[in-house]
Amino acid sequence: MKSFMYHYVRENSEEYPFSRYKGLQDFIREVSFIKKTNSFLNTSDAINEKNLKNHKNIVILTFDDGLKDHLKVAELLKEKNISATFYISTNPLTKRKLLHVHKAHLITSKFGPESINILKKVIDNLNLSLEEFENKNEKNIFQSRYDAHNDFDEIKLFKKIINYYGSIGLRDQLLDEILRIKNIKSDVNSFYLTKKEINYISSLGFEIGSHGVSHNPMSRLKEKAQFEELKISKKFLENIIKKPITSFCYPYGRKNSYNQVTINFLRENNYKNAITVDYRDISDKDINNKYEIPRYDCNEIKKIFNI
Repeated sequence: MKSFMYHYVRENSEEYPFSRYKGLQDFIREVSFIKKTNSFLNTSDAINEKNLKNHKNIVILTFDDGLKDHLKVAELLKEKNISATFYISTNPLTKRKLLHVHKAHLITSKFGPESINILKKVIDNLNLSLEEFENKNEKNIFQSRYDAHNDFDEIKLFKKIINYYGSIGLRDQLLDEILRIKNIKSDVNSFYLTKKEINYISSLGFEIGSHGVSHNPMSRLKEKAQFEELKISKKFLENIIKKPITSFCYPYGRKNSYNQVTINFLRENNYKNAITVDYRDISDKDINNKYEIPRYDCNEIKKIFNI
């Protein structure tokens, strides 16, 4: 059994020359090829599949962050009778603002390697130093994050600082200032799925799961904040789709982006499974555990399936 994660599924944008995405036609071509020899199930149905002999040919498609791209994706998958799970972060729906991770994507997609110099300049303009902005303990923990990614070193450094060890309290202030001075605009309604669209995707038969509230690595949050992320996002999404939310997707998903506290709280909040980022097949051991289901990046598909 294999699981794959997607984020942006769209066509090229000249405005954002450094953007990273899965082309829409490429996506259609890949899932059509996989469907010839495999069955698609959503996360919960796949993990609960009792016939272990079938596990080898089961594929799980997952889509993170509740992006507007996923509306078209859901309709295309429905036409092909392909199941999937869509994981939603709820802050954009309640606060009507972009998540920090997507503010960072807009900046790096537009300016590429220059993004890190722009960030340093804004930090300096606020009479801070990079050392003051960074959390030293978390820097030690997350220093190697993104190192294996095929990207510019400057972009990887920018993402490490913003997503993993830059001050959560100052981070959005810095990103908002970059967006302001560089005149980068993005409307929340055009960037994310609306409540109505999430309910529509659910009505098509797709599983809706929680991706938390703020898209922070759970391990960076105190215990109370972790519990609230899980409880609040679950209740909010259940109120939209009028169905139980039982699957969770860890923001960022690598091993140290969550901890045992997170797993304990998942059980306490009646989540039945959780999905990570760990590039390997899903084993019987994973299925028995259910709270650390591994997942490949969608860019691994061509290599894995020899497309």
